[in-house]
Amino acid sequence: MRAGSPRFLIFRNGSIGNTLVAVPAIRAIRKTFPDAHLSLILDSTGAALLKNCPLVNEILVYDKRGRHRGIPANLAFVRQLRQRHPTHAVLFKRFFRNGLLAFLSGADNRIGYETNGSAPFLNRTTPYAEGKDIVELNLRLAFLLGAENSASRELELWLDGETVSKGREFLESRGLEENAYTAVSLGGITSPPNYLSTEEWQEVVRRIADFCHPVVFLGVGAEKSLAESVADSMPDHARLGFDLPILVTAEIIRRARLFAGTNSGPAHMARAVGTPGLIFFRPDENTAREIEKWSPKGPRYRALVPPTDRRAMSEFLRALEEAASEVLK
Repeated sequence: MRAGSPRFLIFRNGSIGNTLVAVPAIRAIRKTFPDAHLSLILDSTGAALLKNCPLVNEILVYDKRGRHRGIPANLAFVRQLRQRHPTHAVLFKRFFRNGLLAFLSGADNRIGYETNGSAPFLNRTTPYAEGKDIVELNLRLAFLLGAENSASRELELWLDGETVSKGREFLESRGLEENAYTAVSLGGITSPPNYLSTEEWQEVVRRIADFCHPVVFLGVGAEKSLAESVADSMPDHARLGFDLPILVTAEIIRRARLFAGTNSGPAHMARAVGTPGLIFFRPDENTAREIEKWSPKGPRYRALVPPTDRRAMSEFLRALEEAASEVLK
């Protein structure tokens, strides 16, 4: 880094999917400022997810519910930020606290979103538009900094040799072959799968397994109960892989022939590692907006919305079959 080069604080603390969809904008910032020092501020999960990211100089963990809880701990974190003498702070998350941290860091340029015309502590903003593709929305912040509109929209995830080895060990222990199984995730904090019953999820996953079995259920402990219930309906074609290191989960998704899951972090992991996917969205009045904002884009991904009228389930399962055939071409 040259003397006088910009020094960035990039705030993206919170959720797997949100972290991954910020990568194109972070990449665009790096391309625009090749000599800059980029400090990426993440929560512990995000730090584990992007620990191999070559776009940034360092990752700082901000644990607002743990070791950075309370005023003294936050002041200590502010001192840590100020020691980096930032010239810019970029906020991909609309947390009031992030804005305050950016202001207290001493960064003269504080870039982020305004909501309903308001953006506390920021001085360079773009409106936050609900229903806009989230990757495009994040890139607007990079455009404020001079990034080119032609910047790549592709997600990325970087896996190391240890992760690849552990993924291989997992497959061998479950009798799985690369590109010969479906990775399934029926979870998500912000989009729980309770819009279908257990019996209906059993129907859905069994239909997916007709295209590519066995299926491997991935997730964290809180999501295990549903997965076990669905797996019990297809004992010969189901495996479980819960509470694995997050990059190992990504590696298992990467080696799969197909990903199928709810609108949550693993769906974006599938996009980042290039595995075709079927993404399920909650059926309600906001569905179209949620699909536009969050669904991975491209010919190898399909957003699917289960019916609210269960009499239409057979028709939905036929649409599921067609979508699976299309993304696996």
